[in-house]
Amino acid sequence: MYANFYVRPSAGEQVETTISLRPDTRPALLGTAVDPNGKPVAGALAVLTISGKTEPDRIVRITYTDELGRFAFGPLEPGALYQVSLHADTMLRRSLEQPED
Repeated sequence: MYANFYVRPSAGEQVETTISLRPDTRPALLGTAVDPNGKPVAGALAVLTISGKTEPDRIVRITYTDELGRFAFGPLEPGALYQVSLHADTMLRRSLEQPED
């Protein structure tokens, strides 16, 4: 279910509202990135690309996985072909301290 609305509060104004959610039939994609050992990968870049029928493929959403490796894209266009790419930084890092003069 979903709802969508805009609000532009004035200075010093407190806005109170009740929202009625409507059924939502739009698709969504939820996933979890894991490493080869099955452990969640936090901070992986997740890129959603839609396949163009008459135009080139285009990136439609970009996000990062949370601390449990989860990511979500939505709402999506029903029947559209999407590609999801996940990129995790596995480089080892170390700090190099510069000697003092």
